[in-house]
Amino acid sequence: MGIQAIAFDLGNTLAEYYQREVYPSILADSIRNAHAILSSFAAVQLEEAQAIALTENREQSDGKVRPLQERFDRVFGLTDQTPADVRERACRVFLEPIFQCARKYQDSGPMLRMLRQQGYKLAIVSNTPWGSPSQPWREELKRLDLKDAVDLSIFCVDVGWRKPAPIIFKRLLQALNVKAAECLFIGDEPAWDVEGARASGMPAVLIDRTNRHSSYTGPRVQNLEEIVPLIGRACPSGAVTGRGDR
Repeated sequence: MGIQAIAFDLGNTLAEYYQREVYPSILADSIRNAHAILSSFAAVQLEEAQAIALTENREQSDGKVRPLQERFDRVFGLTDQTPADVRERACRVFLEPIFQCARKYQDSGPMLRMLRQQGYKLAIVSNTPWGSPSQPWREELKRLDLKDAVDLSIFCVDVGWRKPAPIIFKRLLQALNVKAAECLFIGDEPAWDVEGARASGMPAVLIDRTNRHSSYTGPRVQNLEEIVPLIGRACPSGAVTGRGDR
């Protein structure tokens, strides 16, 4: 039946945030913000919390989510006595430096509108930094005028697994009620987005807006307009025909 649905990663696909190598400096600001909220309950001072945070700045090799609140316990030495509302405020200020980086790409809104007008089901599927909860991220989508531009959004914490784990792609297909071969995935990470989607049987295209992956040999575009001619060439094998070296 061809492509019936198109799913997008969020960061550096629909909106610019940061590249992985600069995240430690953003993380330092996030930890400082959270410590200011949690200081009355934290067992460690800010400097020690910053050091512990660097050891926490990794993900499980199997893709299992390490939730933000559990990381807070380890970074700040929190106990069960820390009030839930204080934890929530700490989570929100932790995310502020990340959200401050955001800039929606100019082609995102027009492309999503065009694809919806053409009848495609649309979704956003994204990992979240440090297993941060999905509610602030859905509010972020609304702030960027992306929430209502798609039919649904799925974040790694919703399913407990990060891309490229198969379960998050399976959840996507179930939610959209389409077969794997009918859903094209667009993302900026070769391993997490493209290979993860393909391993689940979905066709996938790498979006490389800043030419970071010039040696990538698979299908690659530098803006969303370039996916239009590829949609019709998506194959049931999980590949997309056409040149990938541009």
